[in-house]
Amino acid sequence: MSTVSQYIGSTARSFGDGWNRFWFTPSQPLPLAILRIGAGSVAFWMILTYSFDLLRYFGPKGIISVSMLERLYPSEVSTRFSYLDYAADSGTLQAMHYVGLVILAAFTLGLWTRITSVLSLVVFLSYFHRGPMLTSVGEPVVALLLFYLCFGPCGACLSIDAWRRRSISPSLLVASPLFSATISRRLIQVHTSLIYFLMFCATLQYNAVWWNGTAVWWLIARLESCLIDLRWLYQFPYVINVWTSSLILFYLAFAVLIWNRAARPLLIAWSIPVWIGTAVLTGLVPFCAAMFCCGLSFVSAEQWQALLCRRASGEATSVARV
Repeated sequence: MSTVSQYIGSTARSFGDGWNRFWFTPSQPLPLAILRIGAGSVAFWMILTYSFDLLRYFGPKGIISVSMLERLYPSEVSTRFSYLDYAADSGTLQAMHYVGLVILAAFTLGLWTRITSVLSLVVFLSYFHRGPMLTSVGEPVVALLLFYLCFGPCGACLSIDAWRRRSISPSLLVASPLFSATISRRLIQVHTSLIYFLMFCATLQYNAVWWNGTAVWWLIARLESCLIDLRWLYQFPYVINVWTSSLILFYLAFAVLIWNRAARPLLIAWSIPVWIGTAVLTGLVPFCAAMFCCGLSFVSAEQWQALLCRRASGEATSVARV
């Protein structure tokens, strides 16, 4: 009986130690800074695209009025918040829009990051909530990145804030390890792995086109969304079949094997052609960019430092040779 209790106790302690090590070990915030730049750039671009039709959609006489949303989504009125609802006239709406862009730009550059990270999430969700029928699969992914970055010190490196604190830490790539950086990054990693697994499950749901190898062809045939006309690939059915099968394999492999350190570099490198090809097929460039950013959360601070320092030293050598 004592042997059983000792085994249970040691197993519980090992699990607790592993749990605490996974979530609460202090780590460098450099990966969060990379994600801040990527997610902030995508969010800025997505909100910037509203500039051309801002009054047409959200203006006083716009297509998407507050009263229409209340009729379409009566159960979500109490939970849906958008500061755009309070724009009384066109001038106020445009002022709100450009202030939002300034906030997103400040967050991306790392200016007053603790404040602008939260404000950027509010700005992004305000457009998401005001025009839900204008959104696609990209907005939820960008929103989850902005949400989790609010919890971590994403402005501690590669930011204007870090540059202003250069008397404390002269390097923009190094900052004090913090457990909040680990928590924020782990949340993004777990959520990313779940997204990839659900994408794989979606291929099972629509097995008629995925498992017979024609899913990519159906995306190619949608000329209104495909960035490049690839219909000439009908002459090479095996290319389409391999492309489709590789996507299924990639979704499953990333969800499961990304936690393996040996397989991690291969999967991140694999994600580059996958998301470029998906962007060409679907036209969902922000979604593909956001998913690629999510995958970068698995790159450690040491790997980023080695990569960036090697690149900087290589550029310095090239300049010196010139």
